[in-house]
Amino acid sequence: MRKPTAPIPSPFQSSIAKQGQGKVVLSLLPPNNPTFTTLTYKYPLKLVPRNGNFIPTADPSDPSDTSPPRPVHLYLLTYGGGLLPGDHISVSITLEARTRMVVTTPQGSTKIFKTDPTNPDLTSPTVIKGHRDRMPTNLHQPDMSQQTLDVHIGPQAALCYLPDPSVPYRNSRYAQHQSFTIDASAKGPHRASLCVLDWVTQGRTSRGENWDFRFWRGRNEVWARDATGRSRLLLRDSVVLDDESERDLDSDDDSDSYEELDNAARNLHNGLVNRADRPSQTKAGLTPLNLIAERCAPHGVVGTLILSGPVFEALGAFLLQKFQSQPRIGSRNWSDQAPSSAPEPSVSCRGDVTWTAARVRAGFVLVKFGAKDFETAKDWLGGLIREEGSVVREFGEEALFCL
Repeated sequence: MRKPTAPIPSPFQSSIAKQGQGKVVLSLLPPNNPTFTTLTYKYPLKLVPRNGNFIPTADPSDPSDTSPPRPVHLYLLTYGGGLLPGDHISVSITLEARTRMVVTTPQGSTKIFKTDPTNPDLTSPTVIKGHRDRMPTNLHQPDMSQQTLDVHIGPQAALCYLPDPSVPYRNSRYAQHQSFTIDASAKGPHRASLCVLDWVTQGRTSRGENWDFRFWRGRNEVWARDATGRSRLLLRDSVVLDDESERDLDSDDDSDSYEELDNAARNLHNGLVNRADRPSQTKAGLTPLNLIAERCAPHGVVGTLILSGPVFEALGAFLLQKFQSQPRIGSRNWSDQAPSSAPEPSVSCRGDVTWTAARVRAGFVLVKFGAKDFETAKDWLGGLIREEGSVVREFGEEALFCL
């Protein structure tokens, strides 16, 4: 008797097992054609590629330089326009040698919806408003939103990552980890190039929110990997905004250890701390303190810009020169003979933006800024990048849509 054969696997079956995961590989096919050789994702994540018509021109001062490849665009989207409680987005991107990619978020902002558990005893499933599923009773399942980005950049490849800011809603919890690995074997003009913007706003100002979220943590790391596969940390930048309402305020939290921060956040968001044991922020009859707003005042948005590599070397030098030319305390002429009509300050000298720029380890240029609101920060940073011009020349105007 003939035995039944095994069923033929569906060619449309997803190769990703977990929700929210995505994988992208950008390759350069002969002669100079960038192509997505791998592009997979699963709900609630959506990745939309687009091949723009913009082609950068070769540098006329370097006769050995060939025409750079056309930059491709990758849009990161989530269904519902943001991250719901319990969502974990994980994206892996690989840029092979000589490729260029622009990564952005076309939804206007990364909305972080509120986390509002109503199950203090944790003995039965809880429905959280806006959650995609019923919350499990497993204590190891965090109720905060998470996002992970793992990028590998090959020799002469360039990544321009200019997303819209994240907007944490009132009572939301969010953590993100962005890791960028470059090829350490490439030297000089063959090095990988990286431009990363990471910024967060105070929330929905139209609804009166002013840093009213519970927890927001962002960490950016840049690694160098040699031919043997060994990795070396080049840069780590971490921002932790915590209202401390659910943490033991009498404990010793002065350590700068990232492991302690991770353990504290894990214990906190897994519900291992009983609500009855949490100390109150204020005494009865007093208005509760908003520690995040107090520490971020008077800013409504804070952010970080990381630049590295030959493609963004001109922009980094331009920002350093702009910062060094800013007036310092005591530099203003207060005499009666001083000109009465001072020239109108440029966009880089606006008094409602506080910023600093420095060249740090391994040649990175690190820019930290704070502004009174999103529009001010967007106009300031976008004006500086457009004034310098190299990003528009190399990636086109569409790379600056969020600015």
